[in-house]
Amino acid sequence: MDNQGILNKFSLEIPDHRLYVRLGYTRKTAVVSENIREMIRDEKENLIDLAQTESIFRIMDYENTNKHPIFAGAEKVAFCICTIGGRLEARCAELMARNEMVRALILDSLGSEAVEAVAEQSDERLARKALQSNLWPSRRFSPGYGKWDIKEQRYLFQVLSDIDIGVELSPSCMMLPRKSVSFRINFYGDKSLSRRRMS
Repeated sequence: MDNQGILNKFSLEIPDHRLYVRLGYTRKTAVVSENIREMIRDEKENLIDLAQTESIFRIMDYENTNKHPIFAGAEKVAFCICTIGGRLEARCAELMARNEMVRALILDSLGSEAVEAVAEQSDERLARKALQSNLWPSRRFSPGYGKWDIKEQRYLFQVLSDIDIGVELSPSCMMLPRKSVSFRINFYGDKSLSRRRMS
């Protein structure tokens, strides 16, 4: 039987070191100026108001899917779309129009980390649903990776069409707003198929 719904209440505590990597500080010994640190603090506060975190999911019996080869061996498949909405992108565009490029880059990087945090937390919650059903979850995979073609976005969006969180698909199968993530997790009866490290 299918199970679908909305996930909410996400933490957007972005560790500074992850943000530094996105900003190009690739060495642990890199010196980040106080000016940059101050802008990061400011934009972290703005992130709370700008991010509209939402996540929808649907868990389907394998027999009800399109039976793509990447679902082989699964008893169920969980599909998910996550987003932080479009406000942050609009704010970045405003900053760039005012030539505040560094601040725009910081905010854009925060947005990328924020939607990844929503995806990670959604993944963890769906994995728990698998375990509660005595099934073993795989790692998450997004369309466009490995043998799951980007065009499979259309199927994923079709599966999740019952709930609207404002994410649309372009003709080239890119998501709008850009700060959105889609993925699937296979639920297996055989633990050896999951290849996922469970904490």
